[in-house]
Amino acid sequence: MRIQTNNYSSFPDQVVPESVKNSEDYGLQVGRAIEGEWFRNYRGLGYRYATNFQNYHRLRLYARGEQPIQKYKDELAIDGDLSYLNLDWQPVPVIAKFVDIVVNGISSRNYYVNAFAQDPTSVKERTDYANKLNKDLKARDLFQSIEAETGINMRDAQAESLGLENDNDLKLHLQLDYKQSIEIAQEELISNVLEFNKYDNVNKRLNYDLCVLGIAAVKTSWDKMRGVRVQYVDPANLVYSYTEDPNFEDLYYVGEVKNVALSELKTEFPKLTKEELEQIQKYHGNSEYLRAWNGRNDDQTCQVLYFEYKTFLDQVFKIKKTKNGLEKAIQKSGDFNPPKSDTFKKVSRSIEVIYSGAKILGHPLMLDWKCVRT
Repeated sequence: MRIQTNNYSSFPDQVVPESVKNSEDYGLQVGRAIEGEWFRNYRGLGYRYATNFQNYHRLRLYARGEQPIQKYKDELAIDGDLSYLNLDWQPVPVIAKFVDIVVNGISSRNYYVNAFAQDPTSVKERTDYANKLNKDLKARDLFQSIEAETGINMRDAQAESLGLENDNDLKLHLQLDYKQSIEIAQEELISNVLEFNKYDNVNKRLNYDLCVLGIAAVKTSWDKMRGVRVQYVDPANLVYSYTEDPNFEDLYYVGEVKNVALSELKTEFPKLTKEELEQIQKYHGNSEYLRAWNGRNDDQTCQVLYFEYKTFLDQVFKIKKTKNGLEKAIQKSGDFNPPKSDTFKKVSRSIEVIYSGAKILGHPLMLDWKCVRT
């Protein structure tokens, strides 16, 4: 069963069991619906993907001072005649200078990773530490009197070394100086991941896109060979659902079209058989979408649509009463429908989930479809 969203595409029905949503057929319908919105020439209006690509390409030409000059000639020509004009038609790259100033200004702002632990164990540790310093601070006069009478220093060595004078000093210390080992480890881990992925270079490209195109994109993924990957995404290769939010918070699908070499495709999706790879290599439908206008007319690469789709699942639990009078929750499938009983009952809730998929563009072959976040 399918539901119509607009005149350009149709997505599969969301009100279906979890087993249906987990099937590759469901993912294939989602992928085809996305293709329909972005790669279908509806009523001669053109491909939405190609239109975006050409618009971003034009903006980048202007930013580099390499824009087409025909419109300038049309403005100066008299009845199309330019013979009386002896002009250098090469555009002066004025905008490029200001683009560099803005991009460098954004890139020069230094941001640092700051992790703050919120788990119960870390919160208790932070609270105990603050209480210890606070008690030492409140009893400082008493400890000084005891030390003057007996010569014994009763103060905590760590609290004494900090030199705290009042409550404000204590608050500043907890906010600025105090770091738990788990927080430091998390910050180092994130910094190492970003450094491994050369995020400084990625960040410069993002700032350039924000300045020139008004949109920038980056994605994170997990690679079994390279671990966490932080990758730049060209906005010209993006596909996404209709949005009214400037931060794209209301999307229900988003994706990226990539040219992938067959060798890399086999490495990323090892389940592909030799017959499937031969079929992909001989597939000529790609030219209908990309190869005809991006200059990649070869059989060594293929176009892959990577996408994520937002939907919901019903979590069903069986609440069973034990002999001791306690209750035990056992997760069940969505079609679980027990008979009425005094010893157990059914409870459920709906949660938002994200499905991740990958398919050959324009070809009915799903490379991957799985639930990645629950």
